[in-house]
Amino acid sequence: MPLNAVTSHTISIQDHRIYYLERKGQTSNSPLLILFHGFPENAHTWEALINALPPDYHIIAPDLPGYHQSDPLTDRSDYQVPSLVARMKEFVETVSEGRKAILVGHDWGGAIAWPLAAFQPNLFTKLVILNAAHPSTFTQALKTSRAQRKKSEYIKSLVADDAEAVLKQTDFALLKGMLGSALFDGDMPKNAMSKSAMPKNKDHKASPDSYGQRLLRSWRNTPTLSAMLNYYREMPQMAPDEHAPETELSRLRVPVLRVTLPTLVLWGRLDDAFDEGILNGLTVYVPDLRIVYHDTATHWVHREQANWAAKEITDFAT
Repeated sequence: MPLNAVTSHTISIQDHRIYYLERKGQTSNSPLLILFHGFPENAHTWEALINALPPDYHIIAPDLPGYHQSDPLTDRSDYQVPSLVARMKEFVETVSEGRKAILVGHDWGGAIAWPLAAFQPNLFTKLVILNAAHPSTFTQALKTSRAQRKKSEYIKSLVADDAEAVLKQTDFALLKGMLGSALFDGDMPKNAMSKSAMPKNKDHKASPDSYGQRLLRSWRNTPTLSAMLNYYREMPQMAPDEHAPETELSRLRVPVLRVTLPTLVLWGRLDDAFDEGILNGLTVYVPDLRIVYHDTATHWVHREQANWAAKEITDFAT
């Protein structure tokens, strides 16, 4: 096996298998990074970033519970955030083998990483967040920002009773639109994932091993698709309509979630899911905070700007 090869593994956590990718570090003292992906992706979304990170880093990237090759969970309530946090705490404890890690989370992976870092700081040295809203400032934005409520309207399509059927009938048009349809036209470039780097020839046939094709195969599996949607269905509070009345907005409860770990937030400013205003007031909850913006990156900054993200993470880790 070549040095720094990325290998695939499974482990049983609370009687359910979690699949994960691993790239071993070169020494026993190599920094350990654990990467949590977001919706509607899987662990392979990190491949460009893994390739861009220093070869001495030990990296572990799981499929979140229910995603891709990780087992769907038994009950829908298992997808509530406290249950997910408890499950991923056990995963981290098991795979880290007593070492402290740097936790990295994007999107839904960040939604789990924020409370995991808050409640289990002993497991980690630092936290890195890529375009994932902190629960406190996100809820505050839902109460006060029409722009954020508008950006969150897509959630209604994902929590509908017929969401699985509609997604399949439309060949996953909503999910493809989120990620960029070019991702499904050809192979994902090995490194920077800008849209300009995507193949433009419509006759180009995607490799069955391309990231886009892997995503489609997992989405077409109904238990997996339902598991992914259950993350939204079990959200503690649903996003109100853009023009929701004040009486409805006042019922939203802003959680108090404080993170004491040194935290780096990497933010693509062209995010379609989150208004940048959700970063306002973040230091109230995360006092040891550094925010770095990328002016041309979108929500998928970890793929589009893998080299940039890797450098920022490396500088922060050392």
